[in-house]
Amino acid sequence: MEDAMGVAPGLMRAMAADAKRRRRMVDADEEGRLPLGSPSPVDMMTRDFRVRPVTAWHQTSTGRAGVLSTLVAGSGAPRIDGPVIGVDVLSRELWRFDSWATYDAPGVHGPHMTTSPDVFICGLRGNGKSFAAKVMALREIEAGRHVIVQSDREGEWGRVANHVGGQVVSPGGGHYLNPFALPDRPSAGEDDLWRQEVLSGRKAAFMSLAEALREDGGPFPLDRDMQVVVDRVAVSFGTGPMTLEAAVDRLADRSWVDGESPSMTGFEHEPALARAAAAAAARVYAPMVRGGTLSGMFDRESTIRLDPSSPMIVFDTSSPALNNEQLKRVFTAAVSSWIDRLLQGRDGRRRIVVDEEAWDLLSNARLVDSLQTRQRSAGHWGCATWLIVHGVNDMTHVFGEGSELRGRVEEILNQMQTKIIFRQGGSNIDMLSRLVPDLSEDERRVIPTLPQGLGVWRVGAEHPRMVRALAGPTLSALFDTSDLRSAA
Repeated sequence: MEDAMGVAPGLMRAMAADAKRRRRMVDADEEGRLPLGSPSPVDMMTRDFRVRPVTAWHQTSTGRAGVLSTLVAGSGAPRIDGPVIGVDVLSRELWRFDSWATYDAPGVHGPHMTTSPDVFICGLRGNGKSFAAKVMALREIEAGRHVIVQSDREGEWGRVANHVGGQVVSPGGGHYLNPFALPDRPSAGEDDLWRQEVLSGRKAAFMSLAEALREDGGPFPLDRDMQVVVDRVAVSFGTGPMTLEAAVDRLADRSWVDGESPSMTGFEHEPALARAAAAAAARVYAPMVRGGTLSGMFDRESTIRLDPSSPMIVFDTSSPALNNEQLKRVFTAAVSSWIDRLLQGRDGRRRIVVDEEAWDLLSNARLVDSLQTRQRSAGHWGCATWLIVHGVNDMTHVFGEGSELRGRVEEILNQMQTKIIFRQGGSNIDMLSRLVPDLSEDERRVIPTLPQGLGVWRVGAEHPRMVRALAGPTLSALFDTSDLRSAA
């Protein structure tokens, strides 16, 4: 005890001297290289980020002003009224976000912070984008939103759905999901609009399924004559029940075609041509019905009962059968069509559709059409789309340079005004600059070296923010995918 009492004064004097020395260093820090202020609990959580904490943009000195960049702390920026996602590692402030609140919030350069609730997330594997997306999704659910995960290749979203009391479904093995199912009828007075959405949605489902059946490098399977007949089939069901199997039966029924051909533009006096076009269209969809190699999932009435009020619906695509590329494309097209039917019901719920395999979705030109419709109808349908990819430069492998489809995909991504960028390899930066035209030199330099878990958030035209999504130990264990990656 006496030894301890003798040592204590010396330790106290040393600590006081060290504190004075640190204050002198900060006062003399003309170049602004040292952190300011004492460590807070958040400082302790973020101390390993290798990013120097700076003061908020309204608190700086003349010396420090010389080193400020576009990546500044965010104090003073318009507040987003949403749930807490994590922490801004520069300002040490809690970071809030909600897909719709960014539209409601005023922007520095316009009346709205963003004009779209959509989000684009990119980052190399193992750098935290999936973790951040799950944190965001769970916080949105707590705020009353509903989440649909279009493809869960690794089974990682399924355990999140189970945690929140959601649903995990996988068509196949006697379980059917009908992409032509009727959406719920909206409020009275919208019958004409609803009917038109039903018919156009069913035609879009036909087109996206045909695109999924396209042979690699081959033409679109339906020529103009076949498209006229398919359109007539969709119309013939009106707003009644419809399945792919029933539609193919009509295409193969010569008496039905003969009865309808006088009403088909261009076939009024050509029943033989109408029969030939209908038979050819039936052959396109034949693999998906009655024991075909792609049947047993989407060809009959739904036996899977999905609850529209579920906080999270996850489509499990982890089955080895879905390693077949064509079957995977059919699955993506059918599920996307079903989601659109759900959204068309306009039940007042705000939903977020998450796609972790975005290139699979965007490689189908007909699904790009549907996604553009979803973007235009985001407010009307109450939907936000979150697209997640790995390297943005993968686009060059999926779409040909200068192709029409690539141009449309770039347009979709540019209209997603919230972009979250995790570490990207240097080869991705030029492509990223096309998607974010005002990407600064600071960002171009920092993004290839971002530490794991740290992302650059671009919300509208606001200053970029450096954010780390945070979750407690229970949720962190739930979201962790390292075991899945090691198993792969």
